[in-house]
Amino acid sequence: MPDELSIPESCKLYTAEKSRELDGHTINEFGIDGFTLMELAASGAAKYIGEKEGSGRCGLYICGKGNNAGDALAVARYMVNTLRHSLTVCFLFGQDDLSADCGHNLSLLKKLKEKGADIRFSIEFDEAVQEPFDYIVDGIFGTGLNNDLRDPLPGIIEKINSQSTPVYAMDIPSGLNADTGLPHGAAIKADFSFTFGTNKLGFYLNSAKKFTGEVVYIPLPFPSYLLSDETILLNRRLYDTLPEIKRKAKHKYDGGVVHILAGSEGLTGAAIMAAKSAWKQGAGAVFLYAPGKLMPVYEISLPNIIKVVLGDDEDSHYNEKHADTIIQKLKEKKGFLVAGPGIGTNPQTGKCLQSVLSVHHGPVLLDADALAFWETFKTIPEKQKNNWLLTPHTGEASGYLNGSFNSDHERLKWAQSFTSENNCSLFLKGNPAIFSHISEGTYITEYDTSIFSRAGFGDVLSGTIAAFSGIENNLTIGTLKALYQSYLKSKQATLKQPFGPEHLL
Repeated sequence: MPDELSIPESCKLYTAEKSRELDGHTINEFGIDGFTLMELAASGAAKYIGEKEGSGRCGLYICGKGNNAGDALAVARYMVNTLRHSLTVCFLFGQDDLSADCGHNLSLLKKLKEKGADIRFSIEFDEAVQEPFDYIVDGIFGTGLNNDLRDPLPGIIEKINSQSTPVYAMDIPSGLNADTGLPHGAAIKADFSFTFGTNKLGFYLNSAKKFTGEVVYIPLPFPSYLLSDETILLNRRLYDTLPEIKRKAKHKYDGGVVHILAGSEGLTGAAIMAAKSAWKQGAGAVFLYAPGKLMPVYEISLPNIIKVVLGDDEDSHYNEKHADTIIQKLKEKKGFLVAGPGIGTNPQTGKCLQSVLSVHHGPVLLDADALAFWETFKTIPEKQKNNWLLTPHTGEASGYLNGSFNSDHERLKWAQSFTSENNCSLFLKGNPAIFSHISEGTYITEYDTSIFSRAGFGDVLSGTIAAFSGIENNLTIGTLKALYQSYLKSKQATLKQPFGPEHLL
């Protein structure tokens, strides 16, 4: 991670295995026992439920046998003690062979019942659901579930999901895979999911949101030296930790210079949007390299952009003979190179890019059509590609980069593998968007990024990433800032009709 970032704990995403390892190390090595961790988790969840439901309510607690059920029972105890709730507790698999902490919490709850608390225990779901209740607590399964649910569980979950009352899930909605965000045949559709100690990766992949509802992070005292951040959630909390993008320079070529290789006959709009974006976001100077035939279009549209003519009036796309001019200017005015928007896939264009990239050692963003030549770029030394960011959408990743994936989880794993194998960074468009940095971790977006799949929006984003990264001299900060700022602008712009990529400028 960049030194400038302080990652909020709720933005660090963990797999089920990593979550269990954290729990185990904290208990067995650090010395905080499991019951104490369960108590802290339950108190946080109970406080939240109490704020939502108030006092004197009726709750239906549906439990399995493990620590997930123990969490639910501990919450039940808090609700009885502090808010005088009436409870029905249903054990779907009976009360034998409970986990140690679950059994302990059951014994405490039974003591309260003996002292007059309004608590009913049941092992028949159909019987329990007939009791009056204002809310449901799901404590059936935790993150350890790995197989599809067997009968009668899918039917029980369907009945729970058909209820009109709020559902609160302990750590994860029962039936949901904590890593992939996909249901194991069926899953609880919670209104609120309390995630204890770690935020779960699967909550932000595939269709998970329709099962998790609002995710509520409950911190636990895991020792900081055990905490990692392999995958980071990009949301408002993380965005607020990012430094302000502010250019500090003595002249226009001192920091934040952007060079753009984009556009071809019939596709000049992509170059125009990328150049305007880089300029609008504060780049000190923007160079657009234009084949001669396209120059009249750019002269009219881009008065603030420095235009470098390539070839003569007959040139409508990039040609190998243009490479020397581009290389010389890149050496004279060092900056961030963007290549690809609307550039076309003419073989001569590929040869031009190959010649430029073979000798250029600065930061590079490869987008759109430039990715069609990826196979020829593989011969370029790894040290140079360490400074590259590829920004495909899923179709380009499949068609140009040999990407193969059928789910968000597979997209994430592929992006991380591609980054590692090719020694460059990758921003994979889609919803969620995935940014895999070669040395600074992986980020996924919590918010809706489907807007960037529309024509023109990716071109604007490329210009913004290049400008911010160049100004900060930091690809991670520049990319994260560009992604979330573009989202904020899109939210404002959707109030306008019609809405287009120009509203992100």
